[in-house]
Amino acid sequence: MPDSEQTKEQTTEQEEGRKLEKIGGVTLDLTCWPGEDYYSDGTSEDEILQIVKEKKPEEFDQVIREKNSWPVLYHLSPIRGNIVDWIPFQGTEKVLEIGAGEGAITTTLARRCGQVVCNDLSKKRSEINAYRNKDRDNITIHVGNFRDVEPDLDRDFDYIFLIGVLEYAGVYMGGSDPFRMELLRLLPHLKAGGRLVIAIENRLGLKYFAGCREDHTGRYFDGIESYADSTGEAKTFSRPGLEQILQSVGASEYSFYYPYPDYKFMETLYSDQRLPEASELSSNIRNFDRDRLLLFDEKKAYRGILSEGVYPLFANSYEIIVGEPLPVAYCKFSTDRDPGYQIRTDFRLLGRTGSVCKYPETEAAAAHVQRMSASCKALKARYEDGHADPAHQLFIAPCRETMDGGVLFDFVPGLTLESLLDQALSSGDKKTFLALLSSYRDRVGYNSGAPISDYDCTFSNILIYNDTWTAIDYEWAVDEAIPVRDQLVRSLVCYVREDGKRREALEKLIGRSELLSFLQVSEDEIEKLTAAEDAFQEHVTGGTMALGELRSKIGGEVIKPAELQTDAEKAAHLKKIHDEQVAKEKEERRRAREAVAVQVFFDTGKGYSEEESFIVDHDYETEGVNAFTIQVPANVKRLRIDPARVPCICLLRRADIDGNPSLMQNPKYRRITPASSLGEGGAITFLDCDPWLDFDMVKIRKKLKDKDPQKANTVSLAIQIAGIPGTMADMVLSRRKRDR
Repeated sequence: MPDSEQTKEQTTEQEEGRKLEKIGGVTLDLTCWPGEDYYSDGTSEDEILQIVKEKKPEEFDQVIREKNSWPVLYHLSPIRGNIVDWIPFQGTEKVLEIGAGEGAITTTLARRCGQVVCNDLSKKRSEINAYRNKDRDNITIHVGNFRDVEPDLDRDFDYIFLIGVLEYAGVYMGGSDPFRMELLRLLPHLKAGGRLVIAIENRLGLKYFAGCREDHTGRYFDGIESYADSTGEAKTFSRPGLEQILQSVGASEYSFYYPYPDYKFMETLYSDQRLPEASELSSNIRNFDRDRLLLFDEKKAYRGILSEGVYPLFANSYEIIVGEPLPVAYCKFSTDRDPGYQIRTDFRLLGRTGSVCKYPETEAAAAHVQRMSASCKALKARYEDGHADPAHQLFIAPCRETMDGGVLFDFVPGLTLESLLDQALSSGDKKTFLALLSSYRDRVGYNSGAPISDYDCTFSNILIYNDTWTAIDYEWAVDEAIPVRDQLVRSLVCYVREDGKRREALEKLIGRSELLSFLQVSEDEIEKLTAAEDAFQEHVTGGTMALGELRSKIGGEVIKPAELQTDAEKAAHLKKIHDEQVAKEKEERRRAREAVAVQVFFDTGKGYSEEESFIVDHDYETEGVNAFTIQVPANVKRLRIDPARVPCICLLRRADIDGNPSLMQNPKYRRITPASSLGEGGAITFLDCDPWLDFDMVKIRKKLKDKDPQKANTVSLAIQIAGIPGTMADMVLSRRKRDR
């Protein structure tokens, strides 16, 4: 690379016959790079390279919100790193990442591990990786095909990562069984007791049956149909298919995990030891980069799949740990928040017992996590000390601080109150539904005068086991007494917001008026409490945009076939089409008005500028005549009139100054756009999109009888305008240039 192309962070050196480059603290090993990138995402890579050169990682969230771009979101979102961030690293591990790409996973590995070695085909992608991690000194990136790089890799890695990579083995490995061959070449690079980590889509994932396009080929049902029409592209597998590959390479010990909604933007990680509840699987519309069909309600389908015990076959993605099992059985990331509140929640199995751990995901969130142990003591004092009726008591899950900056909760068995309410709602059991709400009111409202409340005592944060109710999450405890009515209303608001169909079912089961009566709350109070919830959520997120919001801004369309739509959905669809057409016509009318809006500029000696201009109010007369009167201050040296913003023919029907009808019509005192011509009868043809007439007010005033230098002039104009199609104007303009 010529010196002129290198930044101050980038240097080239030779070491033992190897070609190395340094970008900040990151080393790029180009020994096996062929000198050209054979794979590229085109201009999006150039854009992202520029971003990581100019912006700090903590600014990426803002860039994502501003760009509204799928490639920018996919490559720069810190949520991508969740797929490895849950692993209980010690901080000294030596790890290998194959297919590191633009560094979304590398960033997390470098923060959590001791040494990170990467491999990627593309130099440009590797440069993006290096620039975003230039402040790290524990990353080496080998650029080139894995087959060429592999012989030089060390054989003592604690972990090897294939995150969204195994499916491409057929592209870069070759051979009759490239997937098996890649694993056979990788496994010898693990130290004794090391682990291989694979993240990959499930070709039988429920989202594909429900109408999502296959992630790699973009075709509907491609994986379900075993890629019958695909050649030379990525290929994913079902769980049995992956197990066959693992067993064929001698991997006898492995664990399957289930990232949800998928491994790319994992929010929650499930396992065979802790499968999801149906109420937890509601984030199913995640088509960021393509349109999708909506053939059925995935949440309803998950309910049956879970009850039949076949969720592992239909999970959208897999994460497989090859090697000794890890203690983590479940993990939930709460990172779509202000940095001061971003945390991770793990459920770990230790023998036959378990525990729940909460960790800060940022330095700023450390204090937020550590205050939970104090909240635990205060809540126990309110709910447990001296309680007279244990049968109607709310217990508080105990917690204590850990040496690594987290808090540890004892494992509590049971079902969430949310899931029990769902069961009552789906079965139409009004009595049970209201009885559960009554029990919530009695238990959560106990000792209501105490100066401590669990603001987030929602239905999903209460576990019930043999009629023992336990609050398992008091992250948002506050040192004040909150009325239990307000807590119950908030919990219901959260409950119906998480799944819009709950609102419909609740209206049908109980009805709004009866529910309000049960809650002892008015419509006005509901509105105030809902607004308070909105304010709380805004405080928690701190301006961070959730993935669901981003999808609505940049994602593809969700298309429900007409045959599957209810009458209400068909009516809503027709209304949407009508509203879009009305909005389109309204916008076209606005643009049309704007195109013929007359703008006036004053030159007071500093030239023309937008600051000294305004759009005039004018009256429409017959045949497209715009008539208006303006006051021109005495200090204005030149007056410019822009009659439109499109090519047009203009005729000055009237141009008076202080009642004089001839001065402003005189070509001696007037200039027009260079790309224009003056025709017979005074008609002016403007052939570009910036037509203007310029009047010399100094010369015009000299001809006026009234020469008071402080007096403003009254200018009255009537301009007849007829638009010219842009293609026609371009044609005439081109012909004129040729004729010259």
